[in-house]
Amino acid sequence: MFFFPVIRFIDPDSNTYELICLGVVNIEKGNYIVKAIPLTILLAVIVLLLLITIFSYKNRILQMRLSVFSILLMLGSLGLICFYALHGQGKIHGEIFYLYPVIFPVVSIILVFLAFRGVKKDEELVRSYDRIR
Repeated sequence: MFFFPVIRFIDPDSNTYELICLGVVNIEKGNYIVKAIPLTILLAVIVLLLLITIFSYKNRILQMRLSVFSILLMLGSLGLICFYALHGQGKIHGEIFYLYPVIFPVVSIILVFLAFRGVKKDEELVRSYDRIR
């Protein structure tokens, strides 16, 4: 999502604007109509949190907690994307066209949830082996 436009706006004068991670930018002129620094920070935090989650494989409880927290942050990023889409449309008074990177957070939420279930199964398996001893 750092490298691709998420939403495209076209105003009545046929000017094209795009929502990228830094804000809503006019494609022809290159100036920002709306700055989206909170979205950029949130996306960077999600990336760092997921990297920490991947490499904390020895501590499964922490891994599960970080997974749930990253899912919540990804839901927040979807909310921020919707907010900036509506805010940009209000300033531009144009049409919104959602591009394919909009589905990246949804796919990430599904994949992190599946990883959470796998880590939970591993933790339950380890606890069952501790009971048998």
